[in-house]
Amino acid sequence: MEIKEVAQIVSLSLYVTITSTIIATSIGTISSIIIYLKKFKFKEILITFINALMSTPPVIMGLLVFLILSRKGPLGSLKLLFTPNAMIIAQTLLLIPMAMSLTLDLLNKFGDDILITCKVLQIDKKNTAKIFLNEIRYHLITVLITTFSRGISEVGAVMLVGGNIKGSTRVMTTYIALSTSMGDFDESLMIAFILITISTISTVLIKKLQKNIG
Repeated sequence: MEIKEVAQIVSLSLYVTITSTIIATSIGTISSIIIYLKKFKFKEILITFINALMSTPPVIMGLLVFLILSRKGPLGSLKLLFTPNAMIIAQTLLLIPMAMSLTLDLLNKFGDDILITCKVLQIDKKNTAKIFLNEIRYHLITVLITTFSRGISEVGAVMLVGGNIKGSTRVMTTYIALSTSMGDFDESLMIAFILITISTISTVLIKKLQKNIG
C-alpha cells in the first residue's frame, strides 16, 4: 500500500468522524439542555429511550440511512448514497444518542445547583439555557472526545452507506475489514495500529481532562 493511499484513508476517517462528532455533540447538547429544563409528560420514558438508543447496532442505523438515501427512498434524488456525506449522516445519527446521554448525565450531576441559582436570580428560560451551556462547557469537551472515540471505531453503518469504495469512501475500519477478508494481514495490522493510536490518544485526553476538571 502506498503512503498516499494510507493518508487518504486516515484523513477521510478523521474527516467523517470529526464532522459527525461535532454535529452530533451540538445537537445532543442543545436537545439535552431543553429536555432537562422542560417539564413534560413521559420525560423519564424519553430519557430511557435515548439511553436505549446508545446500544443500537450500527448496522441497523446504516440500513435505515441506506433505505432513506437509496434510489427509491425519500431522499434518493439527492444522490448521497455511497458518498462521504452519507457516511457522515449515518454516523451522526448513531452518535447523537451517546452525546445526549452523556450530556444528560452531566446535567443531572451539576444541573440542580445551576438551576437553583438561576431561579433565585429570576433568570428567564432562554438565558438559563445559555448559563447551563456556559457552566458545563469544559465538561462538554469530554463528551466531544468520548463521542469521537465511539465514532472512529465504527464500521457497520459507514460500510453500508459508503460502500467502501477505494479513493472515495474507504475509511480505516472498512479497510481493515476488507483487507482481513482478503488475507492481507500486514496491511490490516498497519491500519489497525494507526486506529489504535488515535483511540489511545483520545482515551488519554479524556482522562487528563477529567482529572483537570475534577
